[in-house]
Amino acid sequence: MSVPEQEDMTVPLASRGNMEVELQTGFEIWSQTPRAARTNYDVLGNDFSQVLEIKLEPHQLVTAEPHSMLFMSPGVALDADMGGCDQGFKRCCCAGESMFRLHLKNVTAEVQKVAVTPSFPAKIVPIDLSQHSGMFFNSGAFLAALGQDWRVDIQPVCSPGVCCCAGQGLFLNALRGSGMVFLNAGGTIMTKQLVTGEQIIIDKHSLLAFERTVSIGIQRAGGCMVCCCASQGFFNTVLTGPGFVMVHSMGLSKLRSALRSGAQGNAKGE
Repeated sequence: MSVPEQEDMTVPLASRGNMEVELQTGFEIWSQTPRAARTNYDVLGNDFSQVLEIKLEPHQLVTAEPHSMLFMSPGVALDADMGGCDQGFKRCCCAGESMFRLHLKNVTAEVQKVAVTPSFPAKIVPIDLSQHSGMFFNSGAFLAALGQDWRVDIQPVCSPGVCCCAGQGLFLNALRGSGMVFLNAGGTIMTKQLVTGEQIIIDKHSLLAFERTVSIGIQRAGGCMVCCCASQGFFNTVLTGPGFVMVHSMGLSKLRSALRSGAQGNAKGE
């Protein structure tokens, strides 16, 4: 079985889209591209559910979401913590993440392997924080981070309207540092580089990540028929450039809604 081509983290994230599938809207379909040189991780599997395999150097650490470990070498030790009560409660109550973090650490003098996988059908998106420190990401999108030079900061949103209607809640989650971080993304991933003042209107459940230079707002979706009968809600999310944005077609909240609808339909048919 052939191994899929892997991501080249030496290429800026904003320029990785496949130019052959650029859409008329200016969006590009995000895809993994060949790497110039091998790194210490691989993203394996099909688009339905991928696996992140990491080679851990002696005493190197991977931090991941609970329930994400798939397999590991015998020389890897497991641990868990909150990263302090303040960080734990912020992640749980404000960032939509788990209160506890899973640590996988190489406790030997030899290279060991670990593999983690998303808790729902998803692709894995690598982000190099040395190029994109301060990037905001959607709640529930964090999968894992390599090393210790990274952190998640919580930043209040700009207005009550954005808090209630933009799909991000009261706080935005910002990735800071210079390490490697990996996000979950469902369905098709699309990217766009917004120029200064350029706006894009998206469904609030479809936002994956955006650069710190991009501002977020809301716009009324339409009348009562659009809200109540077309299931679009009262507001959509508005992103204003300059900066890089990523959207995905099947985020976790949208997937949960689809599964609930399917379960209800099956129950009625029985």
